Amino acid sequence: MLEILSHKYLKNFLKSKNIGWDHIYSFGRLISKCIQTNQNYLINSEIFLTDKWYTALLISLFLNEEDAYFVMSKQEIEELKNKHLVQLKKFGFKFEIINSQLIFAKHKISIISLDDILQRYKKYYFTNQRIILKDIQNLKKDLKNNLRISLDKKDWFRFNVNKNFQDKEIEQKYNLFKQIFFARSIPNQEKVHLYKNELVLLREFFLKNEYFSKEFSQVKYALFSSWACWAKLNYENFEWNLILEPIDEILEIRELLKTNNFVFLSAFRKDNFFQKSLKNHHLNIDLVLNFKSDFDEKKISIYVPPRQLLPNNPLFIESIFNQCIKLFLLKKQFTLILCNSNDLKINLATKLASKYGHFILLETLPINSNSILLANYDWWIKNQILCQSPDQIIIPLLPIPDITEPFNEQAISYHLNHSRDWFRDFLLPEAINKIDKAVMPLRKNAGSLVILDGRATNREWGREVINLIQPSKVFNHLFPFE
Repeated sequence: MLEILSHKYLKNFLKSKNIGWDHIYSFGRLISKCIQTNQNYLINSEIFLTDKWYTALLISLFLNEEDAYFVMSKQEIEELKNKHLVQLKKFGFKFEIINSQLIFAKHKISIISLDDILQRYKKYYFTNQRIILKDIQNLKKDLKNNLRISLDKKDWFRFNVNKNFQDKEIEQKYNLFKQIFFARSIPNQEKVHLYKNELVLLREFFLKNEYFSKEFSQVKYALFSSWACWAKLNYENFEWNLILEPIDEILEIRELLKTNNFVFLSAFRKDNFFQKSLKNHHLNIDLVLNFKSDFDEKKISIYVPPRQLLPNNPLFIESIFNQCIKLFLLKKQFTLILCNSNDLKINLATKLASKYGHFILLETLPINSNSILLANYDWWIKNQILCQSPDQIIIPLLPIPDITEPFNEQAISYHLNHSRDWFRDFLLPEAINKIDKAVMPLRKNAGSLVILDGRATNREWGREVINLIQPSKVFNHLFPFE
């Protein structure tokens, strides 16, 4: 019944509007069905990078007359209020907005951020609620950012007027760790790994002093939950921060996921890694659906030349430089070079700038259609919506996370301790997810993707990366005459 009713309302609402998405009615019927059951759904579609689907979801939630949560970023909440909710009120839906809650006669809908719903669940421990959670492709990163603890100097020095012994002990401990970390620090390297004995000392200290402050209690929990932990040094003022991040982010929200009913929305074409993360915690998705976006997908032309050098080869940078020059001659439109290695990126930008001058850009929005932009993956993923779609993307180095980073190093140990394949369960998904997000514009214009990392053909997992980039056609040559 809800499916029919929501379709009718949506059709009337869109009568005089051009939404630009042919599948909105199908999505409306689907979402109406999803929110009525006690099952968990995962819907994959690049349409979730836009706001074209909001109306179909909101109308279904409005008509269902059952409480629900709609989780999105705080910025998106404000955009939703100022645009879509205003339009739906004018259309005739009657509700009041109180503290980001839509209050109807028989039910309410909470438009809420990830941070707020986690805090609410921690406080009230609600169950059997229907929750629509978008941006699943970023969930692990968002959880990491949300849960991260940074304990700086001011958190250690919260004294009363009358200092007690405990306060002095805390001050002494802070200064002791400061001496230890700076004594073995490397110039210009702000992150310091913690030794096992230092972690033991920290656990003992925060166990003893957890009631000193809310922050101390959080650190104690994180240390005893095997979170990644390291020190961040500030060489300007000679101070330090203690940084802690969860290694298994899903574990931190497992009970929320287990005790409520979810509709997960992922902007990936297919999100297999999220399903795997849930299965590691014995959580299941009842139905997975892949939905068409608002554009006709075109095949990406993937060029993977054979006999490419491995990154540890001394001639690797020179080889990449020469290959890039050939590629620029072949494609004279906007070219993007993606590289997470800062040293390689700067080195390559310098060499290319000596030949092409102002056409070479380093993480700067291009103005000309024939610009050559060098950027890391995070910068490009954040800013790609502001740029024209590149005619070709060149990947000199596959974005395998740096295993020397404190977090990655401890995450690997964590996976080993839990008898998991740390490369395929942790490092490889991170790389594939970054590539999938980065190459999305190529599916719109049938652009070219060139992978110059020799591991793409010389390693089994490299070939797996290529096979997962879809839809695509793969060539083993750079030019037709090779």
